[in-house]
Amino acid sequence: MSKSIAPLNSDKHFKSKIIESTDYRRFAEQHLIPVVFHEFHHLASEFPLVFVKNTETGQFIPVALMGIKNGVNLYCQQDNWQPIIRPLGFNNAPLSLVKTNEQSEDVMVCIDEDSELVVSNDGHRLFKDNKEQSDYLKARTQALLDIASYRQQTANICQFLASKELFTAKQLSVKLLKNEQTINIDGVYIVDEKLLNRLSDEEFLVLKNKGLLSLIYAHIISLQQLPRLIEKQNQYDKSQ
Repeated sequence: MSKSIAPLNSDKHFKSKIIESTDYRRFAEQHLIPVVFHEFHHLASEFPLVFVKNTETGQFIPVALMGIKNGVNLYCQQDNWQPIIRPLGFNNAPLSLVKTNEQSEDVMVCIDEDSELVVSNDGHRLFKDNKEQSDYLKARTQALLDIASYRQQTANICQFLASKELFTAKQLSVKLLKNEQTINIDGVYIVDEKLLNRLSDEEFLVLKNKGLLSLIYAHIISLQQLPRLIEKQNQYDKSQ
């Protein structure tokens, strides 16, 4: 755990408050943002949604592609981005859930004490005068628990899709105005529509009954947002 991440404590953090901000520059160097299936339909109209593989576990993870080049999130370079659509994970800071120990499923709420979102006045109180949790903290904690549940469900869905061998590696080739050579985005996986259509009627019905078809099609449709991302990269390059 980072030294600045500390378990939330009613005594130590009694005077701490949190402000809301749409300054997402903390993600400025992350062009792949992990997402959950529960937000696929919402995100698909703005970002290409693809999958990457954890090299240690081999598990597939859905991500929103928010940049063409490594280390550049095209949406988070300025402090004045007013997003209508954004990944759920953008709302977590400065709070997080951390397991009490590796063997336990119990979690505790932690706070990033060095975060600019943590202030001593003009923010949302975390604790009431009697040191009980404020309604704001309860709502933020529930949101963290919901996202944690969504992530577990997302991992289970990815494992199921992988068991059906529906993922295929896809090299995304991009031609930018300032680059003579084509940029290849590697390490990306998609649900192959051809493999999907080769499933037996019984297997296809299982996907339908599990409510996965609409998620898969949202993912496939989201790939049409790649030209939008290319245009944003071209505009970004012009400004540099």
